[in-house]
Amino acid sequence: MKQLIMIRLNLSMCLLKEDLKDVKEALSQANLALRELRPFTSEKGVVLTGKKLSKKRKDEPHETFKESKALQAKAYFRLGSAQLAATDYEDAVNSFDKSAKCSKEVDLEVEAAVVRKLNEAKKRRKEKNQKERKKFKFMFSSKDEED
Repeated sequence: MKQLIMIRLNLSMCLLKEDLKDVKEALSQANLALRELRPFTSEKGVVLTGKKLSKKRKDEPHETFKESKALQAKAYFRLGSAQLAATDYEDAVNSFDKSAKCSKEVDLEVEAAVVRKLNEAKKRRKEKNQKERKKFKFMFSSKDEED
């Protein structure tokens, strides 16, 4: 399972490269990786099983949870990168935040790339919001206010 998730994450990264540039598929691969990680990242020492993930297998080694959380952080980073490429800045900020949170949950250092992309997404979100405010302010201003 770990290999499949890593392949999906690498594929998501490759799909964001200029040569291929398939943002929609990159989003899909990152989301699939997150879905496949879900049974392993719900809580320490537990793996969810069953068709609806309603059963719990307990006494799972802590290393499983830690590796899964590290992969989940990477998956959120890939998802955020795809959302950033799709100009979905709000979701990108949320994904990068989740990536940092996953790393912190298992006492891993938040990677510099995550912080850099998070700051970029916040900056672009702010610029987009300012453009929208300016546009709407112009649309709803009366002629008296313009003079």
